[in-house]
Amino acid sequence: MPLYVGLVKMTGQGASRIRNLAPEYAKWKAYADSLGFKPICALACFGQYDFVVVGEYPNEAAALKAAGYAVALGDVQVQTLPACQIEDFFAAMRELPG
Repeated sequence: MPLYVGLVKMTGQGASRIRNLAPEYAKWKAYADSLGFKPICALACFGQYDFVVVGEYPNEAAALKAAGYAVALGDVQVQTLPACQIEDFFAAMRELPG
């Protein structure tokens, strides 16, 4: 399945509700799971992004819906990146011409 990385920043609303974000994450995850999401990892970060979520979706539309729902909840902004396993990247690069 296609792999996606979600770079997540809290909004002002999300930051004000930081003590109780777990139920909102659970709500989002249940929806993402219903779309066929297969999580690989979810991390809290320091720096430019507050969270990073890595997982597989069956297609781009499912990834788009999951990101849209996360944003619609009002607690986060999301940048979604298509990604690939590093081994797949190396294999593709070996096929480049001379």
